[in-house]
Amino acid sequence: MIKHIVVWKMKDEVSAEQKAEMKDRLEALKGIVEELVDIDVGIDESNGTMSLFSVFATHEDLNLYQVHPAHQEVVAFVKPLVAGRTVCDYTA
Repeated sequence: MIKHIVVWKMKDEVSAEQKAEMKDRLEALKGIVEELVDIDVGIDESNGTMSLFSVFATHEDLNLYQVHPAHQEVVAFVKPLVAGRTVCDYTA
């Protein structure tokens, strides 16, 4: 299994509603992107970050997720909200 973790530092002006919509859009990918085994998104209001924890069977599945049109739509929504991000992928 491949674990894919992303932590975003959100821009200061991003509203709680925008963060909630980002979370909803990301978690909705589970029913759309076949390769996505599991996903969980959390909002940390204390430090202005959001995190994503997702699971894939293989690196190839993760790569297919990255280029999937539904994921790319979410990326287009997320990019303007984010000040920075960190990614960690590992095999478990």
